[in-house]
Amino acid sequence: MKVITSNEILMAMVPNVVTTVEGEKPLFEKISHQLELSEAWARDTFTGAEVLDAIADERSSDTWRYLASLVVSDALRRAIPSMDVVLTPNGFGIVSNSNVAPASKERVERLIQQMASQRDHFINMLLSDLKCRSSWRDSHQFAWFTESLISWPKACVTAVNDRIREGQQWDQFLQLRQRAITIEDAIAEKWISYGVMQQLRVELMTVNNATVHQVALKVRSCVFNELRGLQRNHWDLDRIVNYIRNNADIFPTWATSDTARLYNNPPVFKNKKNSSGYFF
Repeated sequence: MKVITSNEILMAMVPNVVTTVEGEKPLFEKISHQLELSEAWARDTFTGAEVLDAIADERSSDTWRYLASLVVSDALRRAIPSMDVVLTPNGFGIVSNSNVAPASKERVERLIQQMASQRDHFINMLLSDLKCRSSWRDSHQFAWFTESLISWPKACVTAVNDRIREGQQWDQFLQLRQRAITIEDAIAEKWISYGVMQQLRVELMTVNNATVHQVALKVRSCVFNELRGLQRNHWDLDRIVNYIRNNADIFPTWATSDTARLYNNPPVFKNKKNSSGYFF
C-alpha cells in the first residue's frame, strides 16, 4: 500500500473510531486487506499507477487527502460487514470488549451507505483535481472518462435523477454512462460527427476552450433529456450543427467527417414506381 501506510495515518482519517485497547490489533491491521483492495480499485479506476505514486508522495496536498479519504471510506464500506461496530454520538466505533453491544443490522447497513456516500463525495473531489494534472491525461483512466459526455458522477446523476439513494451515486453513474454512450453515438453519426463528439468529451474533462466547453454542455444537455425519457430534440441539435459548421476553425475535424458530407451533399429522393415512398 502506498496511500494509507500506517495506523497513525488511518486513525487521522477516521477520528471517531474507538481507541484500540491494550492487546488488541490496531484498526490498520484489521482492515489492511480492504485497504489494499480499495487502493487498487482507486488506482485502476481513477488515477493510474504513475499518478497514484505521485500523489502518495504529496501528503500535504488536497489531492492526497481526497485520495486517502476515498480509499479509507471504501475500505470501511468493505470491512464493516465483517466487523462488530457500534454507533456513537460522534460517529461509529469498533466493539473492543464484551460490555459494548454492537449496532443493529439496520444501523450497520445505514453505516455502510454512509461510507459509500462519503466515498462518492471524494470521487468527485479527486476528479476535480486530477483534471488539472497533465500527467493524468496520458493515462488509461483519462481515456476511459473521456469515452462519454457523462464524465462527472455527481453532476450527471443529479441532472437525470431527482432523488439519489445514499451511497448509490457511483453505481448510478456507471449505469447512466452506459446508456448515454449509445445516445451520443447516434447524435455523432447524424449531427455533430464522431470527431467533434470526442473533442467535446475531452473538453469536459480538461476545460481548455470556453467556446468548445459551452457546445459540450449543450450536447450533454440533449443527452440528459433523453436519459430522462424525453424525445431527441432535433431542433437544438440542428442549431448546434450550424454553429459547428460556422466555426470550422474551432472544430477542425468536422469538415472532413462523413457526417459533414451528409450535410454538404444530402441524399436526393428519386420518385420511382418500385420505391416504397412512390407517389403520383
